Amino acid sequence: MEKNIVRIVLTGGPAGGKTTLIERIRGQFGQVDGWRVITVPETATDLIKGFGIQPFGNCLTLLEFQDYVVADQLHKEGLALRAAEAVPEPNVLIVYDRALLDDKAYITDGELEQVLARFGLSSKAAMEKYDAVLHLVTCAKGAESFYKLDNNARTEPPEQAVELDERTLRAWSSHPNRIIVDNAGDFEHKLRRAVREILRITGRPLYPENEKMKL
Repeated sequence: MEKNIVRIVLTGGPAGGKTTLIERIRGQFGQVDGWRVITVPETATDLIKGFGIQPFGNCLTLLEFQDYVVADQLHKEGLALRAAEAVPEPNVLIVYDRALLDDKAYITDGELEQVLARFGLSSKAAMEKYDAVLHLVTCAKGAESFYKLDNNARTEPPEQAVELDERTLRAWSSHPNRIIVDNAGDFEHKLRRAVREILRITGRPLYPENEKMKL
């Protein structure tokens, strides 16, 4: 039987709530009704924390770092698709914590095209790999009091977080199914809106607004 595989990118500026949302998605979908959730962790953070390489401190330039990011991202995405075909559930949701076009927030469009070309890709082909893009606006834009530098891979002051958020918006602006989730209301409301969008994209029934989501 052919698998139904839905691929959704979570993106946005620093401290938008992506990590918390991924845990909420796991709780909302579970694995009891024919759905499996596969998550692809943020590549840049993995490289900085795990490999100790970063485009700071005379280690690598931003452009050199993107070669590592794209190579690792493509490897993870390939494994995620293989896993999606291997699991027994007929429906699979693959959630990417950032993806290939996020690199446009850090280097120029032309530079990214050069990097992608080394892997046989273009920006257009890379964008077509994903069914939807969910942009979680950084809390530095509209919920400033919650912006904390508690992630070892996060060094940006709030004003830079806002700038990166804007760059990321532009990076994915051509995707035909991009959804922006801002900071209107409290953080719980933001999560609920994001989950409802994912339920809509995957074709699952929406829970009522006044119904408590599974955690």
